[in-house]
Amino acid sequence: MKKLFLLLCSGLLIVGGCARVKDRSPVIAVVNGRELHKTEFERFLTARLGELTGSETPDSLRSQMLDEFVERRLVLDQAGQAGVSVSESEIEQATVDNPQTKASPDSAGSRQEMANDLTIAKYYRQFVLRDVRPSPEEVQKYIDDNRERLADHPGFVVREIRVDNRDKAESLRREVVEGHRDFAEVAGSGSQAPNAEEGGLSRYDEGQLPEVLERAIRPLKPGDVSQVIQSSFGFHVFKLERRIKPHSPEDRRAQLETKRSQLIEELIARKNQEAVDEALARFLDAAGVRVIDSSLGFTYTGRLRHNSSALPAHGMIDGSGGPCSLAG
Repeated sequence: MKKLFLLLCSGLLIVGGCARVKDRSPVIAVVNGRELHKTEFERFLTARLGELTGSETPDSLRSQMLDEFVERRLVLDQAGQAGVSVSESEIEQATVDNPQTKASPDSAGSRQEMANDLTIAKYYRQFVLRDVRPSPEEVQKYIDDNRERLADHPGFVVREIRVDNRDKAESLRREVVEGHRDFAEVAGSGSQAPNAEEGGLSRYDEGQLPEVLERAIRPLKPGDVSQVIQSSFGFHVFKLERRIKPHSPEDRRAQLETKRSQLIEELIARKNQEAVDEALARFLDAAGVRVIDSSLGFTYTGRLRHNSSALPAHGMIDGSGGPCSLAG
């Protein structure tokens, strides 16, 4: 649900109308007396995961998404009780803003999921986040706690290859230096560092790395490749891309204001997320939720395991779901 909230704040979500079609697929969960069907969940998965959806989707990911699906239903119910709705003009504008909805193989399903997204976003704005704002004291404390991030340090941008043995590191270095292979390509295919997917690219402030690595990088000029260096993390080879000089006094003031604004936005985002998490926790505590394991088609390992049941879902509850609402 956290990821959902960050998406909602991006303003790129799309809206859809309310449809009332009898769903005869298995019931996979019951939330406050409302049956949630497998086709609803599969539609939600497709909207969230796209091409990743399929039999190869891990059970752990499906479980995580089912938790989000149930939480989402609780928020939609709260939105309905509060009278939050979406208009046709919002639907059309959102479709214009995101044309891929029209091109979706299941455009009606995608439109419905995006309708749910916008409804939740509107509910959060109008009810959950309405009075959430940091006090001046909180802002100042957050800035003080992150004072180091406001500093304007000299630094450097490097590419790194890191492996767990010297022979491998020497071999990869030779591919670059003697074989004239692109460092980023070699790092991408051979490095074990977390930044391998970015071709080993990283930016550091001076003094940020262990001294043994700083000492190897310090004499390099842009384009130079270091010797193999051993540290407690493994065996490294660096290529210096460029050095970063501190800004001029005028630029530094502008940078400082930009960084302060970024810190304040970060604090606001954190407080918003905390408010959303607290609201979700309240909704879950007050809800009646049951997951029907036998209907899922995968092994459920999510947070609602204590609410799960292996009993068949058929015939439990009237499947009408009450008045027309956004299913989700």
